[in-house]
Amino acid sequence: MGQTLGTFVGLITAFAIAFVILTLGGIMPEDLISSTIVDDFLLLPDLENRLVVVGTVLYPGPVGIGVVGLGTIFGSGAEGATVLMALAWGTGGLVAGLLARDILGGILAALFAVVLGAFLTWMLVFVIQTPDFTQLFSGPSLVLLQAVLYGSLYPSIAAVIGGILGGGITRER
Repeated sequence: MGQTLGTFVGLITAFAIAFVILTLGGIMPEDLISSTIVDDFLLLPDLENRLVVVGTVLYPGPVGIGVVGLGTIFGSGAEGATVLMALAWGTGGLVAGLLARDILGGILAALFAVVLGAFLTWMLVFVIQTPDFTQLFSGPSLVLLQAVLYGSLYPSIAAVIGGILGGGITRER
């Protein structure tokens, strides 16, 4: 029960931290999040597109391996890893580990939170770009899935470190 709850609460925590910091981005330091990403976020009128920008921050494309990231495909948001990504997923992993109450459970809860968030982000971007669900497993949709899954490499590292810490703090001795 704790691992499942930790997965969902860790995922919600990561997205909430990124959303709040992007909302207050005008007063945040440039080292935390770039002003161009904040401008992309604040200029979008609807919640769905803002959540996609949050997804580009939380799932950045890995640099240097020739993979196009979600921010490049969507045309706005983060194109590379940011400090906000590490902060959000580290905290999300910590919360997941705290609720899992075990080191291994914390690691798995944090990792599952990243993977579940990747699939939810893929579905959100797919629905915004193509409202026809019969195209779910078509070429462009699978390119989006590939970009999001490749983008989950760095968040997985940050979340697992948080999960180890959270699980280690609350484990039974």
